[in-house]
Formats: sequence, structure tokens, C-alpha cells
Amino acid sequence: MKLVHVSPFYHPVIGGVEEVVKRIAEYMAKKSWEVYVVTYNRLRKGSIGLLPKEEEINGVHIIRLKPTFTWSHGSYSTELLESLAKLKPDIIHVHVWRHPHVFQVAKFKKRLGFKAILHPHAPFYTLDQVGMLAKTYYLLVDTLLNQTMNEYDKLLALTPIEKHLIKSTLKIPDEKIVIMPPGLDENLLKLGEKHIKNWQFPTIVVDIARINKEKMHILLIKALRHINVVIRKNIKLVLAGPDEGYLKHLIHYALKYNIELTYLGTVSPDMKRNLLKQGYIMAHPSPYEGFGLSLIEAQAFGTPCVITGYGGQIYAAPPTITSVHVDPNPKSFAEAIEMLIKNRSLYRKLSGNAKVWVKKFAWSNILMGYEKLLKELQSG
Repeated sequence: MKLVHVSPFYHPVIGGVEEVVKRIAEYMAKKSWEVYVVTYNRLRKGSIGLLPKEEEINGVHIIRLKPTFTWSHGSYSTELLESLAKLKPDIIHVHVWRHPHVFQVAKFKKRLGFKAILHPHAPFYTLDQVGMLAKTYYLLVDTLLNQTMNEYDKLLALTPIEKHLIKSTLKIPDEKIVIMPPGLDENLLKLGEKHIKNWQFPTIVVDIARINKEKMHILLIKALRHINVVIRKNIKLVLAGPDEGYLKHLIHYALKYNIELTYLGTVSPDMKRNLLKQGYIMAHPSPYEGFGLSLIEAQAFGTPCVITGYGGQIYAAPPTITSVHVDPNPKSFAEAIEMLIKNRSLYRKLSGNAKVWVKKFAWSNILMGYEKLLKELQSG
């Protein structure tokens, strides 16, 4: 059977969506499926045409199309339909709602007769995160083109929250939507089970995410200004992830208010594990997150989370069970961080719960669910 993923980006680009695509593609390749990833020959910030047009990595055939034009993280290529016609796939798995390839594949599906899965990846960000122009585009697409989703055989929601948003906002029937969260590496779970928290100062507050306005790191930095001065002197804020042009703004603010900020850049898997081990609190200031992969990664090491807003983060780090949920303002965020530092009993409770909670996200379990769904589509 031939499975084709269509995704805005793929390895070596790093991100939550890219990790999900890579995991599914490589897993199904090991299951003797013929697996392709069709993506665009670009990085997140420009650099068009620098990657190999075709290559094979871990059994997955990668085809990178020349973009006809690009904007932000979006791409359009006139080469897409020709490429798919040559591949003659049995199933196409399309990633990220509102991108042009979603509509191209839906239209092409009628002609070739393949089965199709749409994986929206929960792109329901707030106005503060994306700005007026992007939010207006979201509204237009969701209003005028939402029925494109019905051209797909199945839709995959990362969380029950996303499923509700798809049903209520885009008017898609319940039976089309399957909940399929991202997964967690079993090796990380094993390391986390053995890990014992270090209670000594300095207290390391961590956030691992792409550095852009959408992730709202500025809220976290502003929060540290409101923490008791004695405690704040022992707090070290560490950020990791690729910078998308917003880091200089964060550094300027941190320097202005004498907040210790360390930026590690894009970290290797080993560096990431070490950072997760050292982290005392995973602070996640994004008001809306499709899921929040770094939240479950941190919880594998028993790290409680501080979250805000309403999105996938509430499912990934459930409030009062593994996290403290606060209003999206610096003072509330600061109070939660300070409470976790002072209240050792609460910290131990959330830490213990976290290690248990994240076991449900083991990639081995998640990927078996994908395989089952693909086989059902294959035989249906």
C-alpha cells in the first residue's frame, strides 16, 4: 500500500507537526508500507531551494516541491498535483488546515479516487497570537471553505478540545473526527521514571518552543518581575527552540528588568533531555496551543506546569492534576510560579501525577492507533 503525507514542512525543519509526520511515516515504512512525504523545498524563514529535491530517510521517500509562492509558514506549488498523479497513492494524509494543499488534494481526490485523511493540527490561535491579518484570513477560510473538510474520509483531532472546535466552528459531523494526540518517546518515559527532582536552587523555569510572538514568551518574562525579589534572585529562566525573529525583543525586555534569561537555541535530543531533567517548572504562557508537546515531555520527568488560556494545553497538562492554570496576565502567572516554589506539598502532588498521566501518550500506543485507522481506510 502506498501512503503519501502532504505537509508544509518536514525534516530537517523542527516543530510539533514535523515530529508527528516523521513518526507516522517512519512507523508505517517499517510496517512495509510504501511511504512518501511531499513537502516544500524551504525552511521556515526563507532559504528556498537549498534542500535536496528528493531523498530517502529511514525508509521514507521525501519529495520537496518548488514553491510557486510563499508567505509566513504557507506555501503554494503548482507541482503538487502532478507529483501526486505520478505517485498514484492509496491514501493521502494531509497536514495543517487552511494551507493551499488542503484544497488542492480535496479537489484532486474526486479524480483519482484515493482515500484521504485531514490532520488540521488545531490552528485556532487567538488574535493576540497571530495578528489581525492572519485572524481575518482564518475567519474567511473557516466560513467560506469549511465544507472542504467533508471531502476527506477522516479528520484527526489532537484533543477533545479540538474535536469540539471542529464540530462547533466548522460544522463537521462527529463520526468523521477521530482523536489522535501526539506521542511521547518511550526512552524519555523510562528516563523520567528514574529521575528524582533536585530541590536545590537555582530554580530553573523552562519553556521549550519556537521563539515567536505566537508563543507569548513575553508574558512569562513579565511575570518574573512580579515575583518576590528574594525568590527571583534564585530563578533562572531558560528558553529553547528555533528563533523566528522574536528573540531580540525578549532579550531586550529581560535586560531592562534584570531578569536572568538563558537562550539555548535549537537543542539536540540529548540537550533537551538534560534541560527537562533540570527544569523545576515548565512555564507555558501561550493562550492557545494545539497540544503542547513540550508539556508532556516535561511531565515525563515529574515537572509540574503552569499554563494559561484554553486549548490543547488543558488536555496535555490538566489543571489541578499536573498543572496550575492561571489567567493570562503577568501577576497571575507569577503567583503560580511562586506558589509552586513555596508549596512543597502541592509540588510533590502535581509532580507524582504528571509521571502517571503522560504514560497514556507513549508513541507505541499512539502509532498503533494510526495503523489501525489506516488499515480500516484501506479495507473500507
